Amino acid sequence: MGGRRTLIYIIVVGLLLAAHYLYDNFAPEAAIAADYTEQVAFTSEEPSAETAPRKATGAQWAELPTMKRQGDEIYITTHHIGDKRNYTVCYSSEHHAPLWVAAPVHRAYKGDVKRVDNYDFDPTLPVNIQTRLARSYGDYTRGHMLGSAERTASREMNNQTFYSTNIAPQLREGFNERGGAWNNLEYFVDRQVCADTLYVVTGAIYEPFTDSDGALIEPRTTRNKNDNKQIGVPTAYYKALLRTRSGRTGRSVEECKASELKCAAFIVGHRSASGRKPSADDMISIKELERLTGIDFFANVPHAPEREANASDWGL
Repeated sequence: MGGRRTLIYIIVVGLLLAAHYLYDNFAPEAAIAADYTEQVAFTSEEPSAETAPRKATGAQWAELPTMKRQGDEIYITTHHIGDKRNYTVCYSSEHHAPLWVAAPVHRAYKGDVKRVDNYDFDPTLPVNIQTRLARSYGDYTRGHMLGSAERTASREMNNQTFYSTNIAPQLREGFNERGGAWNNLEYFVDRQVCADTLYVVTGAIYEPFTDSDGALIEPRTTRNKNDNKQIGVPTAYYKALLRTRSGRTGRSVEECKASELKCAAFIVGHRSASGRKPSADDMISIKELERLTGIDFFANVPHAPEREANASDWGL
């Protein structure tokens, strides 16, 4: 009798372990997106209203987009540091690269932790849809969507920025390197950080894209030399921004009037353009970006002035 009980116990434990493995590696988008329900913002020693913890009320973070078109190839997951959010990513198993990464940017996320350079798989998504990134892509460098430099308050926080789901192929010369078009845009966004939280959605476009000077960039792919997977190469990258105008209201953006907020998107073609700096030519309204991508940005901030894009608001 004792032997039979032992056998039953072993079978039950085996089934539980198998179920856990299947969930971790093949969980559907609905299960992954359930992580949205932990709605706790990152707190600092001097928290503003934007970074103070809020009650869990569903996917209500200000930076989160809503996907108008979804498919089986899209996965959404949020990364946390304890019970505090780090960033949310929308990952495409078709392109083996992210569609967008949404994150709050605030001095609370800054510290003195050095860059970990630990490129690894995202543990919250199936490994088989991701790509190995121990080395750079074939002809492209490993470009962060949420920059490593934006998450230096803890080693764990910085390490999460090196998950493969936060990385996309980027040209180095004239784009990702210092003085390149994308590097200059990242520097410009860094200057928009304020006492209130800056909300940023960094995204990639994989359809044909016409740059501000009329140049057409066609879709392409690259063969990842780490695992030989075919990777989609973005034709353009963008940053959608939302923050308070004054930058020091001490209130959440959801509590502010439209006149107290500013938002806009900056988009650059994925091509070598050394010395190109953000300008009014690269700026479009959030509504224009929504028409271009089919994504609903800042859906949880009903008063966001999404039809406006004023260069003077951003120091241009």
